Amino acid sequence: MKLLGQKLVPNQPGTTTIIPEQPDDLWFLYNLIANGDIISAPTTRKIQTCSDKKNTSRVKLELEIRITSFDYDKSCSIIRVRGKTITPNDHVKSGVFHTLELGKNKEFNLMKKLWDEETIGILKDGSDPNGGSKVDLAVILMKEGLAQIFLIRQSATSHCATIQGDKITNNSGSKSFFENIFVSFRKHIDMDVIPYVVIASCESIKDEFRVYLLLEAHRSKIKSIENNKSRILLVNKNNEKEILHDKVVMSMMKNTKSEIDIKVLDEFMNMVSTNSKRACYGTKDVEYAHELMAIETLLITKEILRNEDNKMRQKYLRMEKSVKKAGGKVVQFNQDIGQRLAQLTGIAAILRFPLPDVDELVL
Repeated sequence: MKLLGQKLVPNQPGTTTIIPEQPDDLWFLYNLIANGDIISAPTTRKIQTCSDKKNTSRVKLELEIRITSFDYDKSCSIIRVRGKTITPNDHVKSGVFHTLELGKNKEFNLMKKLWDEETIGILKDGSDPNGGSKVDLAVILMKEGLAQIFLIRQSATSHCATIQGDKITNNSGSKSFFENIFVSFRKHIDMDVIPYVVIASCESIKDEFRVYLLLEAHRSKIKSIENNKSRILLVNKNNEKEILHDKVVMSMMKNTKSEIDIKVLDEFMNMVSTNSKRACYGTKDVEYAHELMAIETLLITKEILRNEDNKMRQKYLRMEKSVKKAGGKVVQFNQDIGQRLAQLTGIAAILRFPLPDVDELVL
């Protein structure tokens, strides 16, 4: 997510220009926008061109509305904001209800009457100063006749491409398949920005492709690949989960958000096995621990936070805020890293002190 425009000042009104770049950016913004905020964004409207109602055309215009309601369409990652227009133009009067759609790569302005320090901090955390969500790792997962490219971001794992080829029976088939992977590599992976690239497979095809990649980069004089070939590594794994837990990969990702998330989840799982009174999972047990101010670290999947029931979603968001206010930590897990947590209801906690199971308290 990119932030443009003037610097926001705590406890002052202000406007910032925002460009969402990932689906997660839209979800993030959905939890930042509030009724009463003012949104301005380009849109199109159907305009009657003459007295004949059948003669209409669409014109591009900028609308500014004060939000009265908004919702999030999870299936296509779009925020729909509704409200009354503030500034009139040649085609739309002020005070008329309209809806604007905020989507990926669509620039808009957000104005609040008051930007408190916490909200400014949340907005900054959701953006990268260089533009775009920071990528910790690129992964090319390969097997004979199939390759997939993933980018492991701080906020989520994105699947960029699937490259299919016929079963390789000769060198020409291998070359054609590798050529297509190379094109996707150049499109999605910038070695000047991404710290490491992992080529993963339990087959020898990973070694063959790395050789092809470096030879092609040398032939085409692609310095971003040639100069960083030491950061293109081979891992003998077959799926994303195994790759992220590989010792070599974890050492590369040291101190990144993804690596920290994996360590927190591993700590929780170990606590469940060795000291279960200091770990709990499930809404009922976590809420009980929260009431007693016992949560040291709250673990929660982003899928839980995307609950379509607005009351439930707000409850989890309030819990996150309360845990932080009490000095605890909150770790949100994307789908790939949080698979094990999702199997345990999607919400859990590491506790400051041992607690009995909730059911043990029921007389």
